[in-house]
Amino acid sequence: MAEGEAPVTVVAFIEGVAAATTGDGQVLFETGERVALHDGAILCACPHPDGLRLVTGGDDGKLRTVGPDGTIALLADFKSKWVNCVVSSADSGAVVAAVGKEAVVFLKDAEVARHSHPSTVGGLSFDAKGRRLAVSHYGGATLRYALVKDDAGIGLKWAGSHLAVALSPDASFAVTAMQENGLHGWRISDKKDLRMAGYEAKTKSLSFDKRGRQLATSGADCAVIWPFVGKDGPMGKGPALVGQRQVMCTFVAFHPSADKIAIGYADGAVVIANPEAPPARIWSKPNGVPITGLAWSAEGNRLASGDAAGTLTVAPG
Repeated sequence: MAEGEAPVTVVAFIEGVAAATTGDGQVLFETGERVALHDGAILCACPHPDGLRLVTGGDDGKLRTVGPDGTIALLADFKSKWVNCVVSSADSGAVVAAVGKEAVVFLKDAEVARHSHPSTVGGLSFDAKGRRLAVSHYGGATLRYALVKDDAGIGLKWAGSHLAVALSPDASFAVTAMQENGLHGWRISDKKDLRMAGYEAKTKSLSFDKRGRQLATSGADCAVIWPFVGKDGPMGKGPALVGQRQVMCTFVAFHPSADKIAIGYADGAVVIANPEAPPARIWSKPNGVPITGLAWSAEGNRLASGDAAGTLTVAPG
């Protein structure tokens, strides 16, 4: 366990070591190492494609990397523009950072492309190969080939503000979390719209399973898991409600290989469940502090959680 002084914003594993970014610009490692990285909040983070570093973006306009040994490098300085979100792919080697209306693409730590969008980018998501990139923004989303510099992209339109986005591993479906309490999605082949409503709160966490057969979401008193089997996905089908409690689910994370999911709640509890075979197993007991991040190790044998009090907890999953 490691403790910071500000809420955890992102949890990830680097070289098998759990790390948590915080709202006061620090990175906490389970080893006890604490690195001051940004002058302000760390808004986003993800593993670097090399697996040896964490990529972080802050409201200071910096895009940095840091390793478990505390080594820091600057990838880019966007000055007064916030780095709102970042995504990476070990397969393609690409890192994409959202800065204002642009998705800025890096390969081998060098900028190789910039893709502009109609409004501020709300979310980023890669397919399994790290080639196709989904970008959410006001009025819908855009799907493009990230590393193709002049790719015009495919527009997916729906009125409203689109925040977090999840692209299915095979790039057949894209789903966004709306400003309202609901999701909107598209079947990419024909841009068919998908409506997923009935949420009690805004959905902030989305997680596809590795096969792309299920999409787990927060925003209710359980993990709401939509079926994406077959060409129609969730059309005409209802979701499974997994790990239902009398407390709001705040974060979801599918296991990298097994048929199970970690679910975090607003009271600090974390449970691990098999969506096909409930009941859920309690991983951490309630402590009154909301879970703000969850991450599985690459092997799937360890789980890390972060909370609003700045605590990073790691244990077998």
